[in-house]
Amino acid sequence: MRIEVAKLRPSLPGVLRGVLFTFLLLSSAAVLYATGLNARTAKTLAESSLESTALALSTSTESALRAGWNQAEGEIRDILSDRVVAYALIAGKDGTVLFHSNAELVGTKLQDAGLADWLRSGKTYGRRVSLGTGLPAYEFNYLLHGPGGKIEILRLVLHTTQADRIISDARKMWWTVGAVLLLLWAVGVVLERVLTRHLRLQAEVDRRERLALIGQMTATLAHEIRNALGSIKGYTQWVDEKVEEADPRKNALAIVLQGTERIESLVNDLLLFSREESYSVEPVDPTPLFKETVAEAASGWAGEVEMETVPGTRAMADPDKLRRILLNGVRNAVQAMGERGVLKITARPEGLRLVIRIEDTGPGIPAVELPRLFTPFHTTKTDGTGLGLAYSKKVTEGMKGVIGLSNREEGGAVLAIHLPIAGEG
Repeated sequence: MRIEVAKLRPSLPGVLRGVLFTFLLLSSAAVLYATGLNARTAKTLAESSLESTALALSTSTESALRAGWNQAEGEIRDILSDRVVAYALIAGKDGTVLFHSNAELVGTKLQDAGLADWLRSGKTYGRRVSLGTGLPAYEFNYLLHGPGGKIEILRLVLHTTQADRIISDARKMWWTVGAVLLLLWAVGVVLERVLTRHLRLQAEVDRRERLALIGQMTATLAHEIRNALGSIKGYTQWVDEKVEEADPRKNALAIVLQGTERIESLVNDLLLFSREESYSVEPVDPTPLFKETVAEAASGWAGEVEMETVPGTRAMADPDKLRRILLNGVRNAVQAMGERGVLKITARPEGLRLVIRIEDTGPGIPAVELPRLFTPFHTTKTDGTGLGLAYSKKVTEGMKGVIGLSNREEGGAVLAIHLPIAGEG
């Protein structure tokens, strides 16, 4: 059951990241929508306030005017002297100003090209304008119905300071909302990092527990297996030496010896993988290791071998462990290609890493197998233990490196080993 949990756990960071991102996205969208709605509502209320104020002053003026101009002029001046009024005027249908907040303008003519059209429509309207001082204002045009049905024009120009302050405060909400959303996303990112780190650490703890369990098992069993195997192998070899070459039992003895060697190899791999490693990290020139591993793992192979390195470039690694990684990689590549193919081994610096690649021209790796190749005991070979790549991953990470296996676009597979690059000198 622990193995199943370990297999599922690596996917949890992706699930949590997706859930957290969706939550942040939906929350941000809701906050932005509500803020936009509030801003539009505030603007609408501010404009409605201006219109309502202008309409109230207009109807009060119209009521006063019905008592007659001579009697109402003083009352109208009191009504239109409200501090919100920038200026006000009453004009006849011909545009002659009959009343103005500035008495010097009484008797002048309105210079309004659309006056005749507005009088024909008879509709009240308001609009935003600018005063001569450059300040914003609200102009409200209203038809007054005086005594005897006489129609006159009332134009009110109101200060918009209060209304503009409301709109400005509503716009400032965007800055507050932006800061809140930024904080929300920052907290979300930090939370995602903390959770991901926790899950990775937990996965690492589980992995170490499994390795410790394997180590305990192998330490317990290896001695007994080796003792029994040594007796079987020794006796079989003794019998094999006594049997004539023509004896049909010779083949059976060879099979037994082959089986004992297979068991020995498995026990050795288990001990190698499960033991607690110590590292002697030093600057390592990969070129001699390339030649040594090719000579050992590809000896007698009929294919073509290409090696490419950058002179003077070295990796920070444990030479013995790096040799084992390369040996396993070259052996796998040669086995994948069969009798012929092209084996290419390169070492190139990439930033702060020296990247070693072992490429082959074999059939490649099925996509479904790629995520599981570094899992202990998982193998695609009929005679494999599934510990070669797992060991390579273990010691590469122990040397502060990264290892990966992928398919090449032109066919075949590539094992990439990223190790810290050694400094100059």
